[in-house]
Amino acid sequence: KLDKQKIALPSKPIESNHIHYTWLFGGYPEPILSEDEKFIQLWLEHYRGTYVDRDVAKFFPKLNRHAYQRFLSILGKLSGTIINKSEVARSVEIDEKTVREYINIAAGTFLWRILPSFEKNIIKAVVKMPKGYMRDSGLLHYLLKIHSIDELYEHPIVGSSFETFVIEELLKGLSSTLVTNWQAYYYRTRNGAEIDLILDGPFGLMPIEIKYGIKTNLKQLKTLTSFVKDHNIPFGVIINQAQEVEWLNEHVIQIPVGYI
Repeated sequence: KLDKQKIALPSKPIESNHIHYTWLFGGYPEPILSEDEKFIQLWLEHYRGTYVDRDVAKFFPKLNRHAYQRFLSILGKLSGTIINKSEVARSVEIDEKTVREYINIAAGTFLWRILPSFEKNIIKAVVKMPKGYMRDSGLLHYLLKIHSIDELYEHPIVGSSFETFVIEELLKGLSSTLVTNWQAYYYRTRNGAEIDLILDGPFGLMPIEIKYGIKTNLKQLKTLTSFVKDHNIPFGVIINQAQEVEWLNEHVIQIPVGYI
């Protein structure tokens, strides 16, 4: 089980400018290793074209490529949400069955992560529909035509984008360990209370809330604190862009994103 006294973290966090760069341009090796923004945008353009025209076309030869490209552009705008398939169908001019197929293709080719609802809540009624994310933040920002960190902070998707970035970093990190038999969920009650990520595994339950700001106020801890109490677990985690690791109350610890 998780223990409050055994939280091991690096001695120094990654600097914010490096975090912003990785968040903006994503995790594909070529973009993240380049310092030339024109090259990055060109690489992502070629990646999208190659992905649709070669990789997806190879495995799904009957796929309408133009409709699938439009679908991907819309999917980027919906990253971090519960997908309304009927609205997507109308926008792309396809039927809902095709939307479901396209979502499964995007998930099966590692562009899209489907995060199921945590349905083991012992007290409150929960939303049972899955949530979805564009797995690479660089590709997400390319699809949304976001080219700088300033543009990102001014964009309505900034919170969902940061959430996506952190979730993928956490899940990639957990996948690289020897821990097995774990699952990732999100949590939302019928009353609108939400937790971005619930990890459930041999280590127990770990609820994680993700905020792109530097400071998290006490009101934002309400759902996380209630979840910790209701499920009788040691603590929950807030990940944000603060500088210090600290306990925000007796049930919630703040861990800056630079430590993950």
